[in-house]
Amino acid sequence: MFDKHRQRRVIYNDDADQQFQEFSESYGYKIVDERTFVDTRTTPTFGTHVDTYVWCVGNGADPPWGTSHSVHDCLGSERHAADLIVEACHGQGGEVWGSLRMNDIHDSFMADTLQDTYEPIKAEHPEYLLAPEENRNLPRELVERHLWSTLNFARPEVRLYRLDYIEQNAAAHDFDGYELDFTRFVWYFPPGEERDHAPAMTDLIRQARSRLNAIGDRRGRPYTFAVHVLDSPRVSLDLGLDVEAWLEEGLVDVLVVGLGYLPYALRIDEWLDMGKRYGVPVYPSVNTNTYTSWWKEHFQRVAAFQEAVRASSAYFWQEGADGVYLFNLFCQEDRSLGPMSSADMYRPLKEIGEPHLLTGLDKLYSIQPTGDSGFCHQGSEEVPLPIALDRVERKLDLRVGPDASDRNARWTLHVRSTGGSHAARVWSRLNHTLLPEPTREAPWYRLSVPARVLRPGPNQLTIWCNEDAATAADPIVVHRVFATAQYRS
Repeated sequence: MFDKHRQRRVIYNDDADQQFQEFSESYGYKIVDERTFVDTRTTPTFGTHVDTYVWCVGNGADPPWGTSHSVHDCLGSERHAADLIVEACHGQGGEVWGSLRMNDIHDSFMADTLQDTYEPIKAEHPEYLLAPEENRNLPRELVERHLWSTLNFARPEVRLYRLDYIEQNAAAHDFDGYELDFTRFVWYFPPGEERDHAPAMTDLIRQARSRLNAIGDRRGRPYTFAVHVLDSPRVSLDLGLDVEAWLEEGLVDVLVVGLGYLPYALRIDEWLDMGKRYGVPVYPSVNTNTYTSWWKEHFQRVAAFQEAVRASSAYFWQEGADGVYLFNLFCQEDRSLGPMSSADMYRPLKEIGEPHLLTGLDKLYSIQPTGDSGFCHQGSEEVPLPIALDRVERKLDLRVGPDASDRNARWTLHVRSTGGSHAARVWSRLNHTLLPEPTREAPWYRLSVPARVLRPGPNQLTIWCNEDAATAADPIVVHRVFATAQYRS
């Protein structure tokens, strides 16, 4: 039995798509039997800092994702695949959670009609959805374009449908915990009415807790109940998730926070304060897909991915997090994204769960643009980039980990920009200290940071130029900022 408040150094989320024939090919997996299935993603986490393995049980359809995917013949069924993962992890003394995506809408941009969506109830009951099927023809830039396949949790029938699945699925497997993932995706109620319906979602959480307790009583082992919510308490509440009400009632055992696309915009301080008030551990989530462009495009080296994972982990440990939650780490092995070798991809799992092991290792921090949050930007906190430079100093929040106080770290700022004339000059200031003028290697401005200027935690970076943004023919626009901490080998 695993205590619900045990420390979990690293929680690893597996979206479980390797069980399907269609996805194994894109990863280069050769799944021919149960052993090779477990070895694709699960075995590499053994002997690392992963204390809890999270298996995605799907989107609430039975079977998961409807009939859109075909499970490997050697596995027989999705149910058996899940049981194999539980057995393998328990055999290594590891904790396993099931994770349900509460309103997954990948089908909003992958299906052509309601009949093609990944949850049959959407075609059977189109009245259960937030928008009509015609919304599929709206521009992709509109949130409303995705709502045609999004379930409306304001309807009691939808909430009951989801609760029944939770009970059936949790009872069918020997999971140690069960997670409701509200980041897949972020819409649950009619736009503009979300706060009004928050009590309905609180009631769903209350009933889910009760049903999990009943299962725990029958099996003689309690269920740990986790929820995965959005980037801040305010954003969560604005979308109908009154997380503080859930904690105040004692409904939740573990709190996982953040979409994971903008880790340094996560209001980790607010979540930690809330968790401490109610005695609930808090685990910030990082969707490592946000680092794909960092290593592939911006730095063009695999090590940049590892440095980014280390950096966010070091930052969260410093801020007081109870551990680190990783989402989509395995995607770097996808041939369409990487591919990265398995050894390189899993290397951080032996580093990030023990803060002292991160000391003296290179790291990559960032101020990201809002575009990194993707189409679910309503679930993220605001960020300042991109921004057009002017003669007035533009203030940016740069958050870094304990490397800032390590005298052996050499810091460089990398500012990615477009625009500007040949006569343009750019200046910057860090914590009120004027920095030397940057070197220009288009599209980058690069600046060396003097010792003892950076501080662990938040830093104020200001940047400006000698041109007026309103009148310049081609104003300088800053799109993202990286801060590298490098150590001599």
